Amino acid sequence: MSLAFAIVLVVLITEFILWFGYSQIANLAYGVYLNAFERERIQKQRKIKRDILSIKHDLSRTSSQDQFAKWAKLRRKLDSKMSELEKITTSLVYLKTTFEIKFTTFLWVVANGVQIFMVIWYRSSPVFYLPQDWFSPITWIFSMPFAPSGSVSVPFWFFVCRKFVKKAIQIKRDAVPLYHKYAPESVKQHGQLLIQWCKTQIRIFTPIVVQWVNANVKTFCNIIAEKAKSSEEKKVPSPSTNGTSASTSNEEINDASKTEEKEEKILEKNRE
Repeated sequence: MSLAFAIVLVVLITEFILWFGYSQIANLAYGVYLNAFERERIQKQRKIKRDILSIKHDLSRTSSQDQFAKWAKLRRKLDSKMSELEKITTSLVYLKTTFEIKFTTFLWVVANGVQIFMVIWYRSSPVFYLPQDWFSPITWIFSMPFAPSGSVSVPFWFFVCRKFVKKAIQIKRDAVPLYHKYAPESVKQHGQLLIQWCKTQIRIFTPIVVQWVNANVKTFCNIIAEKAKSSEEKKVPSPSTNGTSASTSNEEINDASKTEEKEEKILEKNRE
């Protein structure tokens, strides 16, 4: 039954992606990505916009005839700020397009690639077995194409789950106009208040969650870097050990030379 629940989960995720829309999910993910990894660039863009507004305000209050030097200086400053803002906006637009392409590709792989992989990998595996008395004349349909007879195959279970989820979404869409038409005003007001409260809570807690994730990722990376440095330091021998090894090797060489000299002296005495 774990395979059946896994297929149900995959179908729910894919149908939610299709119902919510690739572009909407990509926009939400892009906002999270900007807050997590491109916050400095966003803050710089906002600062430049504020500077441009202040310069325009000063420029509007400065006369180009009476205070030409000040006006020209403000104008040059405004042009430089506008060029900086244009560069940042073009880079952010390019980043957004590339991010949306990559993220939509990832969503497509999640929505379709996982299903294709599961259908191919579990093509001959039964999801679950049906009782023998149920659907006895047409049990072969449920086990198509390669599952054992009397069982439900993975493609057929995918088909059933998708149909059920799509039917539920259609019922929900049909029920929304009826709700707006026949629901009491008090219920509508409470529903709107609940939706607004949920939106405010999401806006409040999203930056907190992003900051927490960034902090944990940074600490995790620092821990890994420290472990790598410590392992490298352990591998590299210390200079003190090098000195001791060199001194021991010199002592061994001296001892060997002394023994050779003694042997030569003994041989000379024997010859005499």
